[in-house]
Amino acid sequence: MKYKVCLSHVNLAIYPLLKGWLEERFKDRLFVMDRAYSDEPIHIKIVQVSQLYDWVKVNRLKKHYDCYYILLLDEEWVNTSPIAIRLQMQSLLLNPVKKSAFFRSISEAINVLDQQEIALIQVKGKKIISVHKTKMKLNESMEHYMLRRLLHEDIHSESEMMDSLSLFNENEFPNTVCYVQGFIHLDGHPIDENQSVQLICSSFKQEFKGVVPRVYFLPFRRSLIVLFRQTDNICCIKEWEEGRAIFEKIVDRLLKKYRIQIYIGVGSLYNDPLLLHHSFKESKIARALPPYYEVSLRYFEEISKEPDIKKSTEYIEDHFSEEMTAKDVAGHVNLSYSHFIRLFKKETGNTFSEYITFVRLRKAVWMLRYTDKTIEEISDEVGFNTPNYFSSTFKK
Repeated sequence: MKYKVCLSHVNLAIYPLLKGWLEERFKDRLFVMDRAYSDEPIHIKIVQVSQLYDWVKVNRLKKHYDCYYILLLDEEWVNTSPIAIRLQMQSLLLNPVKKSAFFRSISEAINVLDQQEIALIQVKGKKIISVHKTKMKLNESMEHYMLRRLLHEDIHSESEMMDSLSLFNENEFPNTVCYVQGFIHLDGHPIDENQSVQLICSSFKQEFKGVVPRVYFLPFRRSLIVLFRQTDNICCIKEWEEGRAIFEKIVDRLLKKYRIQIYIGVGSLYNDPLLLHHSFKESKIARALPPYYEVSLRYFEEISKEPDIKKSTEYIEDHFSEEMTAKDVAGHVNLSYSHFIRLFKKETGNTFSEYITFVRLRKAVWMLRYTDKTIEEISDEVGFNTPNYFSSTFKK
């Protein structure tokens, strides 16, 4: 098996060196990923600690990514090394790192991953299914384990798929995925994170009872994946009026009763189990893009497929931090200004100004969560004119 290793959390000065070493010795066993935050499974993360705040970053990464960690600790911070033990890091190397030590650490990581124990689990008194113990979460049901593997495209063979389907009752295997995020308003009753998740799950169960055969919930970092089987004879999930009404009722109930604000991205309907991961990816895209009707509910099927609008939104995603007007983007897609703004509003449900503001705010939220940059730095990087304008827009 070829494992994925992430080098995105090391300084640019040593990145080429480490990548070269990996390709020199382990090109047949490892694949180097360039993105710092990815939804793909990551097996090994190499993280450099060159300042005190990097330990905070390591702690956050460990909460989000359950993988093998190799830390490169700059010599000037060697006195902070006990933190690595407290965080239960698997490997710690001093930087500048020696080639031989780096090779040994990588080899140990590969050996650990190769030696993952296989467990044979008996299902319903007769069916025997093999699973990786280290991949299965504590107290996780077999259904949830298999659904997670399916969403991450970790099931490839027909025999594994048949094993997965055998775990579910007839007509209960999900064909639709929703991506749910949210927060608790400060003016509500004090609720911890676990309790809020329970309230969200119980609301979905209560409102969808009798409408769908079963609802499944999978934790995903600081979000929640909701899966269910839509049994009506429809082609597009966005046309399911009863479902839309239920989603809106759940959002409204949680906000009014518990001051929990949730946002739902809904993927397309896929009856082929091997294609369910597409609905998962689509639900995340739907959640991230500016809303068509309302910010709390977005369907992937509502995203414009019109070529010029698709090209313009891709341009906005790539250049949102720059000064940009609707005329600039209209020129980029070779449309007149008047035709472009009408078409853009029709296809996206937003004016150009509303759309680009949402994109900038989304990036700003990510930077507030994952970086230690100041409000002034963030507002400048995402394209707001002044920190005050950014703050006032953010509050709205």
